[in-house]
Amino acid sequence: MNPLRFSANAARLTKIITVLGRNGFLEFLEQIEVPSSWLSRLVPARTERLNHWQRLRVTAEELGPVFVKFAQIVSTRADVLPEPLIEELKRLRDQVKPAPWEHMRPLLERELKGTVEEVLAEFDQTPVAAGSIAQVYRARLRSGEAVALKVQRPGLRKEIKADLEIIHWFAVKMQQHLPELRAYDLPNIVDEAGENLLRELDFTIEARNTVYFNTTNPSPTEIYSPKVYEELSTKRLLVLEWIVGLPPGAEKLPPGVGAKLAQVGGRSTFQQIMLDGFFHADPHTGNLFVTPDYRLCLIDWGMTGQLTRNMRYFLADLFAGIADQNPEKVVQVVLANALTKKRVDRVRLEKEISIMLRKYPRFDADSGAFGHIMLELLYIFGTNGIRLARDYTLLAKAVLAVEESGKVLDPAFDIRPCAEPFLKKLNVERWHPQTIASLFYWDWRVAIRNAREIPGTMMRLLRNLEEGEASINFVHRGLDGLRESFEHGVNRLVLAIIIAATLLSSSLIISRASEDTMGTFLYNLGKFGFIGALLLGVWLLYEIIRHGRRPPK
Repeated sequence: MNPLRFSANAARLTKIITVLGRNGFLEFLEQIEVPSSWLSRLVPARTERLNHWQRLRVTAEELGPVFVKFAQIVSTRADVLPEPLIEELKRLRDQVKPAPWEHMRPLLERELKGTVEEVLAEFDQTPVAAGSIAQVYRARLRSGEAVALKVQRPGLRKEIKADLEIIHWFAVKMQQHLPELRAYDLPNIVDEAGENLLRELDFTIEARNTVYFNTTNPSPTEIYSPKVYEELSTKRLLVLEWIVGLPPGAEKLPPGVGAKLAQVGGRSTFQQIMLDGFFHADPHTGNLFVTPDYRLCLIDWGMTGQLTRNMRYFLADLFAGIADQNPEKVVQVVLANALTKKRVDRVRLEKEISIMLRKYPRFDADSGAFGHIMLELLYIFGTNGIRLARDYTLLAKAVLAVEESGKVLDPAFDIRPCAEPFLKKLNVERWHPQTIASLFYWDWRVAIRNAREIPGTMMRLLRNLEEGEASINFVHRGLDGLRESFEHGVNRLVLAIIIAATLLSSSLIISRASEDTMGTFLYNLGKFGFIGALLLGVWLLYEIIRHGRRPPK
């Protein structure tokens, strides 16, 4: 965060530091060298007996909707966050006070390209739901269809960018001053989560995802998503079919219906993951409705995962290794598919996986263990320096959410029988002679094309060397602290020059004031300039004495 942005966000940053201090993170604030003058103003810490994961969740809730949404997105990073924290962050739900209709109306009418009365036959100004990003209203089109209007809250992008800037600043400070966290690359995690949050502000992405699911869904009589009115939808307005239904658990279902619906949800999830390679990443009970005709309706397709064919094959091998309680196979499979090729301590990794698998010795009989095993495995991979595609963490979260939603519908729900037929179909597809022949064909085509390009590539390299056009780029790492110290030094130097110039000019003005017809005005101007420069000089001297002897980090 540069000095100008720091100044612009000072009030918000002060509030964040206050909330952190109140929730028991004073030691953390001292470690990242927050000024003691700020810490001295903090209110007393809470007296509730909460563990540090719970305190993080409470802090996010107090800091408002942007932090809640950010924490929900970060909770998908099961590869770098421990499962207890993931479990706490999953409890976060948007509890946002609705924005007044007077604030929402201009934005809605701008997106509708007309007044509410002109475009809609009916409109209820009271929102049926209010979240951190949008509010949902009930309306009726001129053609008679009942619809839900998901309208983005005004001024949201600016608010999100400001908070993301502050969160990034905290992440950089933690990376610099807390050695035990450096292995996690927090600034990169924050930046990635911020990009995903900003992407959710584009409702056209959610519209396309919803349409795609409805197009490829093989069981629309059992599960579906709302119809999208694409001609009315924009980046900040999503118009959907109005769904009549209740969340799972909201009312008692007839005998057998809950168990049937739980199976439907489980089968649909593995159809999406194993066969389609496109899945809803957050199918918790808040995103599911049970309709009067006992179908499941899946809403909010803003967060989805994408799996290529090879990624799905990797999952099949990984699940086989878990089911066989074979840590060596799990290690081989994951190392072959890791995005990073850094050296990994295979012995340590295999030991940690063995310890984790021994927690579930009867995996085939332990209902509900599937999602937790995936989360724990991803965390072990991440802490050992193995980075997998983000979609795997989304997948683990989706499976766990489906397990929990299924148990709301049917306490005896077991997701594994839902997965087995789709794993078999995937293996049949994988080892079918036609699939193998197709893979060999395309691999050979790529190999031949690359071989043909080698002579040309070598000639270009030699020509660049001969003509002196080859260059070597150096990337400097670990200089953030030095850069920050240099910026502070330059700022102090510039301020000192300004103070000196102000003192000199004010002295000249005072000395010449009697010779000018505007003598009194000039004398007062010079006096104020002299006093102001003197005060700034005293403050600068105090800052230099206070911070100037601090050793570089």
